[in-house]
Order: sequence, then structure tokens, then C-alpha cells
Amino acid sequence: MTDDSGRATEERKNLLKRILIALLIRPPIILILLPLCLFLLSRGETQESTVEERFGLSSSIKSPYKDIIKGTYVYSFAFCGDPHLYAKGDGCFDDLDRAIKQKQIRFVIFGGDLTYLGEEAEYSNFIEHINALTSPSYPTLGNHDIYNSGWSYYWRYLGPSAYSFKGGNAKFVVIDSASGEIGEAQMEWIRGQLRNNKQPLLFVISHMPIYGDSYGVYKFPETEEKQQLIELFEKYEVDFVLQGHYHGFVDITNNGVRYITSGSFSDGLLDSGIRHFLLLNVYGPEVTVEQVPAGEDIPVQYMDGEI
Repeated sequence: MTDDSGRATEERKNLLKRILIALLIRPPIILILLPLCLFLLSRGETQESTVEERFGLSSSIKSPYKDIIKGTYVYSFAFCGDPHLYAKGDGCFDDLDRAIKQKQIRFVIFGGDLTYLGEEAEYSNFIEHINALTSPSYPTLGNHDIYNSGWSYYWRYLGPSAYSFKGGNAKFVVIDSASGEIGEAQMEWIRGQLRNNKQPLLFVISHMPIYGDSYGVYKFPETEEKQQLIELFEKYEVDFVLQGHYHGFVDITNNGVRYITSGSFSDGLLDSGIRHFLLLNVYGPEVTVEQVPAGEDIPVQYMDGEI
């Protein structure tokens, strides 16, 4: 089993490497990024929970996430990747709420990394913003959300890290991939959730992508667990796997399963493409996907290298 504390340290080193590469390629942004480098060096983030611990606790928590719009076969919902909220600031939530009203978005799914450092003030900020939305929200746990004892705040504020709900004619299975691992107990739970599905459409929500970017680093490690997930998705005919983590848009279909990664919804750095969230329009058995630009008035900065 990979040590979560070591994984967090390695991720921080990789992020610093990524920033330094960007500084070399684009020297003018050094004034913006150098303080961030120093800040990260001083933090020493740790992930003080394992996926087994989180799933065990999640199994004992009554999920607050209820089925929605039952009997509806024509509807729209949004998928937002990586808000990365700090203790203050609103990311792109104004754009999202405007789209909810204009496009009649019935519910919103967040793809993880709701916070940047997993601190309580950041969770409070996220809760404040989702409570202000005019449509209900469904969160996913990301790797940033378990930094600095962040899991202890996540489950208190948001509940389980693995749960399912029905929306319209679809079933949504939200999984905990924040550590890049699934664990035996959660894998069996996922198997049961997929096997028992009776809805026409089936979605899986994961922070960590199965298939990543062109760098090949923004995704699940190449493990037996990853292959098990792929086999389950194909066996039980999952329609979509919606993912975050990589701050850019990726759309891959493999053996009938469509894997879509949404770009960053934060007002921070991007890895590629435009800052956006995804609008999914359901028409019975058909689903269309479009990128909705967000935070267009915020200057875009791109990062190069590893996550």
C-alpha cells in the first residue's frame, strides 16, 4: 500500500517542478509564481487518511445526497472540475450560477479538489458558495481536499466520499479516488453499485482520471486496481466516467465507455485549453456535452510539466 504522506510530499515536489518549468519558459510570471513556490515549500502538506479509513467512515454515514428530478428524461446538469477555493474568493461561481439560471441546469456535480489546502476555512468558503447556488450540488473528494487533515472537515461538512444517487433517468456513482487508490472494500462497493443499476444511463464520477493528458501523469497509476475499474466499467456498460484533476479538457471513448475530464473551474492556473465547466444535456438515451467558458475576465496562465 502506498504511504499517503509520501504521496502528498511527492505531489508537492512535482507541483514545484511544474512551476519552475513554467518560470523558465515564461520568465515574466516569476513575480506571480515565486511567492507560491516559497509558500508550498513552507507548508509540508500531509494526507492523514487512507482510502480504507475514508471508505469505512463513509459506509457508516447516512448520505445527504438524495435522488433528484425523478421521472425526467430531458434535463441538463453541470460538471465542474477542481474549484480549488481558498479561504477567500469565489473562483468562477458567479459564472456557474448565471449559467444555472440561463440554461436551466437542474443540478451540479463537482469533480474534486474543492479546496486548495484542505483547510477548514476553505471548506467553509466552498459550503457558502454551493449554498448560494439555485440548484443542488453533489461533491467529489480530491487529493487537495485531504491535505492537512482535510478529510476530517470534508466528512463533517459534506458527508461520505463514496455515494450514489439517481438524477432523472441516470444513476451516478461517486467514488473516492483522492489517493490514487480504491481499496478492496470500495472496489466491491463499486461493483455492487454498477451491477445493481436499473437506470438507462450510468455515470461514474472520479477525481483521478482513468485516461489522462498527453504528459501521462494526470491519471490513475498503472496498477491492477485501474485495470479492475476499466473492466467493471465495460462489463456493466457505464456510459460516462466524469473526471477532474487534470486542469484541461480530455474526451476519450474506449470500448464503449466515454471518459471525459473537465478543465479547471478555479481562478488559478490551467494546464491546457480554456477555463470552463461542462454542460451535459440529456435527451432520453442521448447525451450531449459542451464546454461552457468561465471566468473569461480572469487572466489565464498555463503551466507546463508534471503535476
